[in-house]
Amino acid sequence: MTQTTRFVARHSRAIARLLLSVAACALTSVVQADPGDFQTMPGLWKITLRSVAKDHAPPTQVKWKCLYDGGDPWTTFVDTMAPDAACQRSNEHRASTALAWQIHCGTRSGRGRITLDSPQHYTGDVALGGHQVLQVEGARVAACTSPSD
Repeated sequence: MTQTTRFVARHSRAIARLLLSVAACALTSVVQADPGDFQTMPGLWKITLRSVAKDHAPPTQVKWKCLYDGGDPWTTFVDTMAPDAACQRSNEHRASTALAWQIHCGTRSGRGRITLDSPQHYTGDVALGGHQVLQVEGARVAACTSPSD
C-alpha cells in the first residue's frame, strides 16, 4: 500500500465529512436569497412624487425610469426622491424589500424610505425635521426596450 493510499484510507471519514460540509454550504447559499438583492422586477417604472405642503398642494410630478437586471435601485428609485438638488444621502440600508436612508438638505435633516409590497409596486416617503415632505409611489408598467427608454 502506498503512502497516499494509507493516508486516504485512514482519513476517508474526515475527508467525506469535509466534502459534505462544503456541498451543504454551497446548496444553502444557492437556496437562500441575498438580502442585498432588491426584489423588484426589471422594466419601465412610473414614479409618482407628491410634495406634502401645509398651505397648498403642489402639482404631482411623474418620472419614468428603467431598471435593468442587476441595476442599482438607489439610482433608479431613490435619486428621484431628493426634495432639492442640495440634498445628500447617508447611512443607507438595503434589504430585499426595503431601502432606508438619512437625508441632509442644508440645515435640515431627516430620513427616507421605500417599501415594496410586490415586485411591481412600492410606496415610500421623505421626512425632514420630523415632517413628511414627499410621498412616492412606483409601479412597473412595461418592459424596457432599449437603453434610451
